[in-house]
Amino acid sequence: MATNTRGRSGWTSRGRTTTTGKRNTYSRTRTSHTTTNRTQTAKMTAVPSKYKTVYDTFNTKINSYRTLYNQTRGPAKYSRPTPATLNTFANWINKGAVVQTCTRAQLMRWARMAHKNFNPQSCTTAACKNVLDAKFGKNTIKAVARTKSGSYMVATSPTWKGKTFNFPK
Repeated sequence: MATNTRGRSGWTSRGRTTTTGKRNTYSRTRTSHTTTNRTQTAKMTAVPSKYKTVYDTFNTKINSYRTLYNQTRGPAKYSRPTPATLNTFANWINKGAVVQTCTRAQLMRWARMAHKNFNPQSCTTAACKNVLDAKFGKNTIKAVARTKSGSYMVATSPTWKGKTFNFPK
C-alpha cells in the first residue's frame, strides 16, 4: 500500500502499486488535520481590572529597558550610544518616560510639517530634537540619541494632550 499526500489541502491518495510502479486502484479520502499556532507559545492570562494600570506601567518600562538593552548587544551598523547616554535614558525611564524609536524618513516628514530645515544625510541629535520639539512640544520630548541601526531613540513623556503618546506611523 502506497500513500501520496498532495500539498496542504489534506487530500490523500491511497492505492496499491504493482511491481512496475503503476497504480492499479486508488480512492480519495479526506484526512483531518489539526493546526497549532506556533507563534503563540505561552498562554496569556487575563489581568484583573484593578491591576490593569500597574500592568501597563510595568509593561511599558520593560519594553523601554529592552530597547536600551538591544543597543548593547549584536552587530552595529552605526556607532552605539555611549554608556553615559544609556544611563541618562535609564534615569528618564525611572522618572516615567517611555523610550521609542523613529526613523529618518519619519523625521523628514515631521520636519516638513513643522516647517523646519532638516538635512537627513547629516542630521545631529540636536537637530532631531529641534524637529521633534516643534512637532510634539518641548514637554513631550525628553532626550534623543542615535541607535546602532541609524534610527533615533527618543525618551518621551507617557502622555501627550491627555492621551497615551506613540509616534504616528
